[in-house]
Amino acid sequence: MDKTKIDQYIDIAAFAQIRPSILELGADDYVAIILLLIGTIGYLTYGKRWAKPDPYLYKLYERPQEKFGTVARDDATKDIARRLSQENKDAVIFWGSQSGTAEGFAHRLARDCHQRFGLNVIVADLSDYDHDTIAQIAESKFVIFLLSTYGEGDPSDNTTDFLEWVQKRSDTLSNIRYAAFGLGNSNYVYYNKVADDVVQCLEKLSATPLLPVGKADDANSGTEEDFASWRDDLFAMFQHKLGLEEHVAEYVPSILVREIDNSVESSLQSGEPHPLKLSRKAARDYSAIQKLPVKNIKTLTGAGNAGRSCLHLEIDIRAHAQIKYKTGDHLAVWPTNSSDEVERLINVLGLSETKQIDVLISAANNEDEIKIPKHTNVSALFCHYLEICGAVSRDTVSILSQLAPTASTKSFLQNLSTKSAYAAFISQHHITLARLLEHTMLHDPETDWSQLPLAFIIESLRPMTPRYYSISSSSMVSPRQMAITVAVSPSELPLNPSVSIPGLTTSYLSGLDIDATPTIYSHVRRSAFKMPFLHKTPIVLIAAGTGIAPFRGFLQERAQMAQISNQEIGPVLLVFGCRNPDQDYLYRSEIEELQERALKGKLEVVTAFSRVSGQKKCYVQDRLAEQDVKEKVVKILCEQEGNLYFCGSTTMAKTAGRTLVDAVKEHQKADDNEAKSWMDGMKRSRRWQEDVWG
Repeated sequence: MDKTKIDQYIDIAAFAQIRPSILELGADDYVAIILLLIGTIGYLTYGKRWAKPDPYLYKLYERPQEKFGTVARDDATKDIARRLSQENKDAVIFWGSQSGTAEGFAHRLARDCHQRFGLNVIVADLSDYDHDTIAQIAESKFVIFLLSTYGEGDPSDNTTDFLEWVQKRSDTLSNIRYAAFGLGNSNYVYYNKVADDVVQCLEKLSATPLLPVGKADDANSGTEEDFASWRDDLFAMFQHKLGLEEHVAEYVPSILVREIDNSVESSLQSGEPHPLKLSRKAARDYSAIQKLPVKNIKTLTGAGNAGRSCLHLEIDIRAHAQIKYKTGDHLAVWPTNSSDEVERLINVLGLSETKQIDVLISAANNEDEIKIPKHTNVSALFCHYLEICGAVSRDTVSILSQLAPTASTKSFLQNLSTKSAYAAFISQHHITLARLLEHTMLHDPETDWSQLPLAFIIESLRPMTPRYYSISSSSMVSPRQMAITVAVSPSELPLNPSVSIPGLTTSYLSGLDIDATPTIYSHVRRSAFKMPFLHKTPIVLIAAGTGIAPFRGFLQERAQMAQISNQEIGPVLLVFGCRNPDQDYLYRSEIEELQERALKGKLEVVTAFSRVSGQKKCYVQDRLAEQDVKEKVVKILCEQEGNLYFCGSTTMAKTAGRTLVDAVKEHQKADDNEAKSWMDGMKRSRRWQEDVWG
């Protein structure tokens, strides 16, 4: 290579100037340079050459019941058609569930099918079998699908692969006879979309429906009753279409409970949460469950907010390096039942003397799973592992009548289990299981429930599940301390407003004594509700009530970036609604300080108050419809390509979203299809995000 070419790569004169400086470096300087190089290499190879994620981490979460022998062995066939044939089963009930409701219904339906019609049924997780084998199920069998929909029409984690399979399949499924029931909420835009999609695909593939698809609507807490009505239709079809004879149902426990010597302590669970069953994919989004200290609790709401309050809790994770969160994630809180309700149930069952005796719990059928600890005691069961504070279903009332100790109580419960009588009763009475049993004792003082099988209690009550709260702090500002915002708002009975029904988790959290340094069992769940990667991207935040929670973290993060970075910070428009500015304008002082200081000129707040004396009710959708607000939002979303976020009730998001789409439609002079296409495109690109509930 000639000198001219060498000079293209090395500036000899410049090198000559810096060479003396290099030679003058001391030993400390060389050490610093080496450490810097090592640190750089370590950073670039993190997660690739070292500190690789454990590929078997999901084993900590997936099928924890395996160690108790309550699920099928690993070598069990994944061919559902072969299994139905070999075991001489009549049907399979496939469930797709995110919260466990559809799974619970599946087991209950299987039990009823067997007891009332003598059918032998397999209950199956949709992800446990090779989907191609579903196509091979014999025509003499039939299939039942119980499928939940959540979020933006999303399938549960264990349904995703099946839905893709059935949508892509082209070969006929003419040998499949099926029934389907969907679980959803009509407040969401894509109400029961998963069930509709599956049924549409099955019809296209020439499968034979045994009855019209059923749908549950949880918008008004109607899921239980909707399922019961659809099940009645299913059983009527069994009789009239399949020619099956119905038998008088007799209670047969699906769970075995026996007392054991409590000298064996190693496996006893007396408070720590029972692990969630998660798929490998879902497990990546969950941290381990840990007992975390609560460092601060304060009330956010002002005086005059009768019956309602809002708490701000700060949870310390400094001692748990493995727990990390990002702004917008969720914190799961595992609640504990109130001691009053626990004692009420123990007393009415006559278990005061035996509540600390250890019990061993297992499934009567080794292939079934149980969602509570195998080794525990009655006190822990009622306190930590069963939701004893929830309303008793009409199904439970009906089964309880079979176990009634007196004829009078049996008659009372049979009458109560009719649809009309049950609806009238729960509109005036809060009937947890303990309270229902007390009602029967008032009706007939001779009633004694001390012989009621514990297996029935366990079957009738939902396993304890965590409640999720949007984290209301920024991981950039406080990486080792998380905050959550909790609304405490008891519900009232429709025909008896004097009866107030407290929320399970809100009661638990509001009862914590901060002076005693309380701890709560918690874990972090990763969320897709995230700020744009570029901090210069404008954002519109729309919230009502405690929906402000994640936006507090968003604002903290924007403020932090404005202080430590020379980057341009995009404008933020916050539209927030609450009842009264003096009572429940959450984090008002923080927001106003951000407007005056860190985000001055960047943060604009539009408020809507619905309960101010002498003023017309105003909600966020009303403010969004105002011309000046509408123009600002449209400018950010359509001209500046900003992002849109909703947090709060589904009703609020649905109504406010419709208002915004109408504004964009007007601005762009678009028709309905074009406006919908714009909205769908925003959602696909993650520029429209929602974190909603209810």
